[in-house]
Amino acid sequence: MAEQLIPDWTGAHRKDFRKSPMLWQHRVHESPLFSDEKLIELIEKHPRDLADFCTMNEGADDMSSWRGGDPGNHSGEDLLKAVRTGRLWINLRKTFNIHPEYKALLDSVIDELKTLNLGFSPVSMMGGLLISSPTAGVPYHIDRSDVMLWHLRGHKRVWVYPIDEETMPEHEVEEILLHDHNDDVPYTKHMDKKAIIYDLEPGQAACWPLHAPHRVLNLGDMNVSITMEYSPFSTIMQNGAQITNGILRRRLGMNPNIETQGTLSRFVRFAASRILRKMKLVKAKTPHEGGYLFEVDPASNTAVRELGEKNLAA
Repeated sequence: MAEQLIPDWTGAHRKDFRKSPMLWQHRVHESPLFSDEKLIELIEKHPRDLADFCTMNEGADDMSSWRGGDPGNHSGEDLLKAVRTGRLWINLRKTFNIHPEYKALLDSVIDELKTLNLGFSPVSMMGGLLISSPTAGVPYHIDRSDVMLWHLRGHKRVWVYPIDEETMPEHEVEEILLHDHNDDVPYTKHMDKKAIIYDLEPGQAACWPLHAPHRVLNLGDMNVSITMEYSPFSTIMQNGAQITNGILRRRLGMNPNIETQGTLSRFVRFAASRILRKMKLVKAKTPHEGGYLFEVDPASNTAVRELGEKNLAA
């Protein structure tokens, strides 16, 4: 493992970091922690309540087809085989927070980023490991926190869109932060003309501004990536302000605009959001709220057995 994990960080990277979509090189993929043997071991020991097993239709543009499933009691080896041959997306949440050898790697990356970018000081950082099938993809969506995607194995295409009234209206961001629905938002193919496209290879990483819409499609081989979700105080403050804006828009018919609100205004609205949470005006949904819709079946060509199919067979 090379001592320096981010070897070629430039002044342009420092200038664009967290402000514009950007791509850079890394050496994290050289770690032995991401071999098949280690992935099998990790899948078996990782807490199942911190693991998401999902599937989707081919092409990943159909948001309604994205659904969660039950991995059952399959071994790590069988589950990795199911990923290779089926259409599965596995997110082992908090891998880099709870497993010591993975946490040490994340800590090294964060230390380098802090050295390379003065002022970078996330309040929270969560590192998950994504393991996904050759034809898997993630529909058009936004994340509530800042995100970095560190690619380790396989090839994937990422579309990153600007934040404007067509691609991501402000009221949609507020609705997502208020947990009214999941992170998926209306998508039409013609919006692709606005996107920046990255074809990620092992040893490349990408990030984009907070709340920038994006979608992902694997390009024919099993993919392994790290998703780092982090929040500096500026993100926590902006999200809180937009939660308050969303409630003001809904309940009082106001039309606030986050872009015109300065630091003081955002801080006041952030503080107000904490009070609104205590008043139960902001309600979070729990994972798998609708229940599992399929079971992982390594013997199937999609690695998926719909629960309706099982019930019919019974």
